[in-house]
Amino acid sequence: MPKLTIDGHEVEVAARTNLIEAARAAGVFIPYFCYHPYLTVVGQCRICMVEIQGQPRLALGCATPATDGLVVKVETSARAKEAREAVMEFLLANHPLDCPVCDQAGECLLQDHSMREQRDTFTTHMAETRRTFPGYERRLLGPHIVQNQNRCIHCSRCIRFTQEISETAALTYKSRGNSEFIDTFDGRAFDDPMSACAADVCPVGALTVREFRFRKRAWKLSSTPSICPGCSIGCNIFIDHHEREVHRFTPRENPAINATWLCDYGRFLADSLNEQTYLYPQRRAAGHMVRAEWGEAIAALALELRAARPLRVVASANLSNEELFLARELFGRHLRGELAVPLAAGEQRRMRNGKGEWLHAADPYPNSLGARRLGLNVVDGEGLSRFLYGGAGLTLILDAEAHPFLAGAEALQLLRVGATAVWMRCEHPLAGVAGWLLPAASLASDEGTFTSSTGVVQRFAAAFSPPGTVHRMPTGAMSPECPTIASPWGPPGEARPLWLVLTALARELGAPNLDLASPAEVFTLMAQTDRAFAGLEWEALGGLKLDESFRERQHVG
Repeated sequence: MPKLTIDGHEVEVAARTNLIEAARAAGVFIPYFCYHPYLTVVGQCRICMVEIQGQPRLALGCATPATDGLVVKVETSARAKEAREAVMEFLLANHPLDCPVCDQAGECLLQDHSMREQRDTFTTHMAETRRTFPGYERRLLGPHIVQNQNRCIHCSRCIRFTQEISETAALTYKSRGNSEFIDTFDGRAFDDPMSACAADVCPVGALTVREFRFRKRAWKLSSTPSICPGCSIGCNIFIDHHEREVHRFTPRENPAINATWLCDYGRFLADSLNEQTYLYPQRRAAGHMVRAEWGEAIAALALELRAARPLRVVASANLSNEELFLARELFGRHLRGELAVPLAAGEQRRMRNGKGEWLHAADPYPNSLGARRLGLNVVDGEGLSRFLYGGAGLTLILDAEAHPFLAGAEALQLLRVGATAVWMRCEHPLAGVAGWLLPAASLASDEGTFTSSTGVVQRFAAAFSPPGTVHRMPTGAMSPECPTIASPWGPPGEARPLWLVLTALARELGAPNLDLASPAEVFTLMAQTDRAFAGLEWEALGGLKLDESFRERQHVG
């Protein structure tokens, strides 16, 4: 492993590491535009020039590998700083100065480097009229991408992405010289299945995502590490949110799974987390649903569960490992009920990892492998039909979206026999047959782990708690924040994460080993009792640190 010195900092890096990454390891920043850690190096922008002791010419940081004994000057080199300032002047000569109305403001590399490199010394020698591209300003390049060609700095990141990552080769340069612009190869709409990644890698506002444009300023957003719920691959994402509203998903770096990429299907599930039709528990009385309190719902369900024969529980591969574990232990082992996890075939999806390998998924659930590893009964649509058939007892459906079969006439007819309790967030046909309707929290308000199709157990964090949630307290305790509330459920109503409901049911049903205060405690118990999770530690599961270098490397903010 070569050792080198960068601005007086000695650092040891892996062989073939370029100077940009070596400098990052040494805590020194080398600016760049065209460089991306998961794309080929082209050395087009020339902003990453550095001085190497003993070499007469400046070198490109992106294209120069670290070698043993190298002495590199970045900020300490007047020559390198002058060269970078000259590059910035050329880039800004034609770039429109529309930062106040540009949707990329706040996460724009040109804006950041301009402030960093030019400081108060920048003066322009530009006397000519700025170059423009009439007809290519605010142009809808594809279903999700808006093009503002006037802002393009010709870094070719978007072109290389379609050539090397999505492999559609949809984007290319057209024309030549000063008139060169980005367009699709054949003039058709840019309908790449990962098209929004082209906007992610764009260092300026030349390509932006239509669904997010002018929706919220980037600096107002908070980012919470999470896992994409769209399929079983387990792509790492940030949930970007503000004032309890989810505004977008953006990719989070994980070289083993999704590098810094995210498919359009998964990305645009973000708005679905804002959908919440049902906010309060409801029970059926005289043929109508009436509002109930959580305390009432827990007590009534516990009574029904004690008397239920048979007890059938439809779990879901959309649930976390912790929620599936609690359901298995409480309903399956403590109450001797039957559990099933239905799986439906979905559209084939794929994602390229950091090694350039394609990972594939054929089911639309984030935790199907987790259900299998917990030893749960996994069934298809026909198996679910047989599971629900016959017997007047109690049926719990822990997720109304567990399988499309649950929305069909056959399922509704089967569930009219006996009592049914359903967890759901949005309108669903099951509401018409539910005796109890319990509001579920979205992924944005949940916490736990999923197991990806590659077998990796990954944590996701709650972006914000459901409105009105008060965390579990000892019986009779008073909350200092809400001194009038003695119940562990806080105010009546509001959606709750399923794990919180299941632990409350365990407390009511006399299963003290499952009366746990957090998903972390549930995971610890699961790791102690299940071989599939043995040796794993909650805090050791990677991916929850909001590392700004990740955001900078992939350039999504």
